[in-house]
Amino acid sequence: MSAPIEDRLAIEDLLVSYCTAVDSLTDIDAICAVFTEDALFDLSGIGMPSKQGHAGIRGFFAAVFAGMTHHAHYLTNFALTSFEGDRASARAYIIGMGRSKDGGSVTVNGRYYFDVVRTAAGWRAKRYTMDFLMPLSGTLADVPA
Repeated sequence: MSAPIEDRLAIEDLLVSYCTAVDSLTDIDAICAVFTEDALFDLSGIGMPSKQGHAGIRGFFAAVFAGMTHHAHYLTNFALTSFEGDRASARAYIIGMGRSKDGGSVTVNGRYYFDVVRTAAGWRAKRYTMDFLMPLSGTLADVPA
């Protein structure tokens, strides 16, 4: 995939920013900053809900964070899968772990897919989804719909 290195790195940094914000367990503003105001946050690929825009993303993470004590997400195998000037798509493999307040835990091995657009503020995600690479370890049953 041919793209200016500055754009490739900025898009990769956007995905890292998402994981860092999610792992904070508090910084929902930083999570929303990764996305356009009207973004589609679609977790239907892993049997969870789709949310629209910052309001939907905020509600989702407020509920998730209320039940969690720890998160750790690690990105690997980053790749741009398309690049057309002010639009691009990226994929990264993810290992995500979480511990809930009731002592339960989950490990997710999957792929993130981000469709991004260049904005005045830099690259932002217009659509996000993911799928599993390995069977789920633990449970997502406590994550609100």
